[in-house]
Amino acid sequence: MENSKLKYISGILIFLCSLYSCVREEVDHTKMVVEGWIDAEKHPVVMLHTSYSLDATSDPYDTQLVEVLAEHMILFGKVVIFDGEDSITLTGRVDTNYLPPYIYTTTKIRGEVGKTYTIRATYKDFSAHSTTHIPYRATFDSIRVTEHNTKMNIVGYANNLKIGIPYIIMARTTDQRQYKICPMGAFRANNSNMAITINNPLNFTDENIMQQTLFPKKDSISIAIKFAEIGEEEYQFWNSFIAQNMTQGVFFMETHSNIISNIQNGNGYWCGMGSTEYIVKLNKTNLYIFDNQSIRN
Repeated sequence: MENSKLKYISGILIFLCSLYSCVREEVDHTKMVVEGWIDAEKHPVVMLHTSYSLDATSDPYDTQLVEVLAEHMILFGKVVIFDGEDSITLTGRVDTNYLPPYIYTTTKIRGEVGKTYTIRATYKDFSAHSTTHIPYRATFDSIRVTEHNTKMNIVGYANNLKIGIPYIIMARTTDQRQYKICPMGAFRANNSNMAITINNPLNFTDENIMQQTLFPKKDSISIAIKFAEIGEEEYQFWNSFIAQNMTQGVFFMETHSNIISNIQNGNGYWCGMGSTEYIVKLNKTNLYIFDNQSIRN
């Protein structure tokens, strides 16, 4: 269902690109929203759109997701990243693995631990910028998957955490590319050795599962987990996003403007991540043990 919706959105985007001169102008009260990240050893990904504000006469439930995306996505913006030496312009393209299904990226930059990256996004009268850095990579020494009444509990074990430093945990199914932040997935380490429960942020077909922190037991689904050290401003964003996301709607809504953002002249986030990714299966109890020697060196 979700894939078919994204393909439909993709078709609309291609149509909009071909009729660019006919796209209606943005609403006056919108702001640029930047959603972007750069992981250690990965290429940057940035999504641009304008925030969706509700007035006294509007009903958000009468507005289809496709219509909101089509009206508020920025298809022909300019995104430039400065890595301390060079300025690289990102290329925009349709990618239905993400929502919004249009990203700006480049193969000319790959994130490096310890480096600082400044982003500037512009479109018509909009101009926003931000700076982030990539910390040392966070690692799990092991991940345990245990079964509880047809549900699966996932716990990661780390013994090299920095006390007081912020971390985040995200997850996705392996057939998707866009991670989602886990419930309670932003935290500060209160000990160098921690057992961290990885809560379910994903939409599975069973509506009851969507409201629970455990994962479903499934033979056909594997879960990719991203564990990352992040900076202080990035932590403030994710921590406030999780708190508000418990009761609020999608990130297009103007209510998200009170989320703590590190974007200057806009909303959203630009996040460097010292991250490591892991894949676990949901079909049985298992213990995954990792050799992180090469990462730590």
